Amino acid sequence: MTSPTPLVDIRGLEKRFDLSGSLLEQISFKNGRFHRKQEAVHAINGVDLQVQKGEALCVVGESGCGKSTVARTVMGLLSPSGGEIYYDGERIDNLDGKEVLPYRRKMQMIFQNPYASLNPRMTIQQTLEEPIRFHHPDWDTGQVKEKVSEVMQSVGIDPDWGSRFGHEFSGGQRQRIAIARALAVDPEFIVADEPISALDVSIQARC
Repeated sequence: MTSPTPLVDIRGLEKRFDLSGSLLEQISFKNGRFHRKQEAVHAINGVDLQVQKGEALCVVGESGCGKSTVARTVMGLLSPSGGEIYYDGERIDNLDGKEVLPYRRKMQMIFQNPYASLNPRMTIQQTLEEPIRFHHPDWDTGQVKEKVSEVMQSVGIDPDWGSRFGHEFSGGQRQRIAIARALAVDPEFIVADEPISALDVSIQARC
C-alpha cells in the first residue's frame, strides 16, 4: 500500500549564516599575497522531517539548537542554503513572487515573541483584518469583520478589544492575538514557535 503524500516534506535542509562581512573585510594581504577568508555558522544541517495531514509534530531541543531557524526556513522567511521543501508534493523552496502566494495562505506562523510580531501602529482589528483582506480580496466588509470576530472569540479575546493597540495588552493577551491572526485565513499548516510560552499560566494549563 502506497503511503500518503506528506503535507510538508523537508529533505536535507541546511541553513548557513555568513560571518565574513563584505568582500573587502574578507581579503587580507600576507606574505606578499592576497588571501580571502570566508566564515559561516551552520545553524541547521541536514534536517529531514515529514508532517502528515492532521498530524502535530513537536521539535524539541535546547535553546540555540536551531528550532526557530528551521521554522523560519520552512515558512520561507529565510532562504535555505541547501536541501528541499515540499508542500503537498510540490517543491516550494525554489518559488518566488506570485508563484509562492497560494502557499502563503495555506501556511501560517505563530511567532515566539508577541511583543515584536504585532505592528504597534495598527489596532487589533486592523491587524486581524489585514491577512483576511489580502487573501480574500472578494470579501466585503461585513464578511471580514464577521471572520475577525469569530477568530477573536475562538482564542478568548473580547471582540470589543479591536479598537485598541498592541501595547495596551499583556504578553499573554498579545500572544492570543498573534494566534488569532494565524488562524484568520484558515490555514492548512501552522508553524508555532513556542506559542504558549507567553500565555498566562492558567491559559497554558488548558492548552
